[in-house]
Amino acid sequence: MELNGTHDSRFDQVAAAFRDGFDSGRDVGACCAATLDGELVVDLWGGFTDRKKTQPWRQDTLVCMFSVTKAMTAICLLQAVDRGLVDLDQPVARYWPEFAKHGKGSISVRQLMSHRAGLIGFHQPVSKEIYYHWEDMVAALAEETPWWVPGTRHGYHARTFGYLLGEVLRRVSGLSVGEWFREELAVPLKLDFAIGVPGADLERCAQMLPARVRSGEKTVLPEPMQRMMRDFYDVSTPTGAAFQNPALGPGYMNTADFRQAEMPALNGHGTARAAAQLYGNIRELLSTAVINEATRTHSLGPDEVLKSVTRFGLGFQLYQEEAPIGIRDGSFGHSGAGGSMAFYDPDRKIGFCYAMNQMQEGLITGGTSAMKVANALYDCI
Repeated sequence: MELNGTHDSRFDQVAAAFRDGFDSGRDVGACCAATLDGELVVDLWGGFTDRKKTQPWRQDTLVCMFSVTKAMTAICLLQAVDRGLVDLDQPVARYWPEFAKHGKGSISVRQLMSHRAGLIGFHQPVSKEIYYHWEDMVAALAEETPWWVPGTRHGYHARTFGYLLGEVLRRVSGLSVGEWFREELAVPLKLDFAIGVPGADLERCAQMLPARVRSGEKTVLPEPMQRMMRDFYDVSTPTGAAFQNPALGPGYMNTADFRQAEMPALNGHGTARAAAQLYGNIRELLSTAVINEATRTHSLGPDEVLKSVTRFGLGFQLYQEEAPIGIRDGSFGHSGAGGSMAFYDPDRKIGFCYAMNQMQEGLITGGTSAMKVANALYDCI
């Protein structure tokens, strides 16, 4: 397997770990990048963008990073907090009056950002088309009743998170998350990342490949994942409502409709280089006070949706052993379905991203390849 890109000679071990993903058969196409004290020291890509392995992964290939997007969306809203447009402890309804219905009047922006609002999905069946129409989606969320008393528990807002934060941002700024991200982050920092892919860039998107089970293999999921999967298709449960009401359908992530829509919890597309550089510059994007507040523990313990112990700040997953982001305590960022992961380590000033198109089953954190590459990075420092 030929690897493309560059890396500082100090990080040969990172390149070797990245190559192992292909040599072992785990990966079809992937990219990884790392910054150290703001300097890009690893920028690698390889493999193919399609299942048939006919189209090579390029320097400018865009890959869907799924929930890595949640942290990008959170950064946008935290910038609005920094500018005095949003107060974390004010009710969401102050900015979005319709939101106050059905017992939601006291839900704060802080609770929304820390997965404590209880708005993980819908109680009644909805059409999948609603997810592609912003106004319909936020109107439906305003009419929804929380699944638990807000603030008393937490549960992963797998799909709704981006719409909830995004509507607050839109109400105070007039900009959608995709527009804010482009104007305030992507353009100034020259980041090849978008929440809502422009039509001209669709041909750059890698085909996402669902998790596979190799012939003769039986996948044994970790016990927390087994608990989650028991409720996954039961839409009367928080887990099922969060992930399967509605099911978006096979291959949805490879459609132009999905790629071009703004779904700020799950459809950010970009390069690993862009995500690593964003984290590498985060101290220039947010004040120290806001970063400190956003990265302190707001939610820790059993997750009503994921059925495992999770730890969240404000929009960021925080490091903890059961579902690590990065490999060191103090790191913050977000993983994405199938195995992608991006994070910042403030102690070592590391920005990191690994993203791939061959998804891995049974994950709520970075996949095997992401963790191997991250570990190799730390071994080199």
